[in-house]
Amino acid sequence: MRRAFALVGLALVTACGAGSAGVRVEGTAPPPGKPVYVMAYMGDPLQRPATFALTEFSSISNVRWTSWGGGQAVGEGEVSGTWCLPGCLDHGYPATITLSGLTWLERTGYYGRFTVTSAHKLDEDLTDQKLEVPKR
Repeated sequence: MRRAFALVGLALVTACGAGSAGVRVEGTAPPPGKPVYVMAYMGDPLQRPATFALTEFSSISNVRWTSWGGGQAVGEGEVSGTWCLPGCLDHGYPATITLSGLTWLERTGYYGRFTVTSAHKLDEDLTDQKLEVPKR
């Protein structure tokens, strides 16, 4: 009986093209269980940070991430900076941050771009900006 199952299995593998070109996988799918980071402006790599600097003049705080580790990471928080003073002195403006441009270096992922959106007028430096990614 075992031999019959083994022969059927071998026949299926052969019929499916094992040993030939087989399945071809392309793209930047995240390796399972591998860490993904965002580099804060002039800072360290962070995972799902609640607060971090985006630019020299802007930061986001109280971030609650709804997705992380895939092609994009999305979070809701409060954005503030020198451009919104005094209106955002005590609390930042409600905003959504989207991280994209996931790059894999030695089985570690880094987001390479960010965009912040809000109902409030934001500084133009918060739209489709580069993030630091370690050198290869």
